[in-house]
Amino acid sequence: MRRDPRAQNWRKILMRDVVIIGARCAGSALGLMLARDHLDVTIVDRSTFPSDTLSGHYIQPAGVSCLNRLGLGPALADLGAPAQTEVSVDFGPVVLTGQPEAGPDGNTTAYAPRRYIFDPMLAEHAVSAGAELRQGVSFSEPLIEDGRVVGIRTQLASGKTEDIRARVVIGADGARSRLAKTVGAERYDVRPAETCFYYGYWSGVDLTHPRLFIRDGLFAVAAPTNDGLTFIGVAWPKALYSDVRKDVDRSYHRAVATIPWLADRLAPAKQVGRYAGGALLDGFYRTASGAGWALLGDAGYHKDPITAQGMTDAFLHGEILARAIARGLSWGSNLDAELRQYGRERDAMSRAMYGLTCDLSRLAPPPPDAMALIGALKDNPAQTRRYMGVIAGTVGVEEFFDPENLANILDQTVAA
Repeated sequence: MRRDPRAQNWRKILMRDVVIIGARCAGSALGLMLARDHLDVTIVDRSTFPSDTLSGHYIQPAGVSCLNRLGLGPALADLGAPAQTEVSVDFGPVVLTGQPEAGPDGNTTAYAPRRYIFDPMLAEHAVSAGAELRQGVSFSEPLIEDGRVVGIRTQLASGKTEDIRARVVIGADGARSRLAKTVGAERYDVRPAETCFYYGYWSGVDLTHPRLFIRDGLFAVAAPTNDGLTFIGVAWPKALYSDVRKDVDRSYHRAVATIPWLADRLAPAKQVGRYAGGALLDGFYRTASGAGWALLGDAGYHKDPITAQGMTDAFLHGEILARAIARGLSWGSNLDAELRQYGRERDAMSRAMYGLTCDLSRLAPPPPDAMALIGALKDNPAQTRRYMGVIAGTVGVEEFFDPENLANILDQTVAA
């Protein structure tokens, strides 16, 4: 990246290249990418590591491929969550099991790590690459000069305030992003939340690979995670939230009891820790950028966790944003134009999956034509791999659900 040589001295004294609000998966991964591009990066987070956060846990193969490109594959494997190369989707009368189709790099592996282990690993690698990490530091407000964000005001645990000036400020501070609120980032394509979701961790569950359960008015997921535990989550229609929250344990076990396969495996298991979850927020996009700022992860694009795309999107969109920032901070470039292009690419990349996620979150039973497709896939391993690849991020939503492809799948069943 070519820089104005006249800017070197004063920038070091007065202004960083980038300050990132949020040091979890979106912020730390972006910080790592930017630091490796020799930018001066500071990441702040009100939390201190190790600490946990609400999560769907799952990193799809497309997300793992991104981490592999960052050289983090061995570190991810060393965290202890089992590598997953096979998935089952249980519709009740039909269960599809298979590997997802591989992406361009040949990867089919996914992971479901605990966040109190995974997030610090990302942050440590960002620091090793040259980023500065400030933990226990809260974002208060953006610094604005002549209509442009030029840094942030922070509050330390002691109550003292400190300003951090930067050429660009990134909000990776979650769906309730304070940066988004303070800069007036508008929401669009808002989809009302359809579900509430609770999960727990269990020891002694006989489970070798992730399994999803799709029922009328109910969704459940089970996946191996760290320390020999199994993550098991249940989603109900949001209209039931007030009843579910009154007694989460009873609601959880009643839901599991309607899925005999899962109930049999949960019966001898022991819960480790408490349930986590609650009512979910609406799905939405936010304006991705403005003068001197941009949003990443759930801060800029939030959806139901039913398709487990959150962390994967954070990494993939982070790659786009990192390239935009590197180009935009080059001497003679237009940073704001590059950030706007990032927003366009983010939306185009995620639009089809957003629609599919919103459809699935309604927890409606698959219609007859969908069940016919599912039945046809059961005896079609090649197309089952492509079906699994849709959620894995290795096969495009529109590509698989193209009417011609669906007709081809059904025609093969008739011919057989």
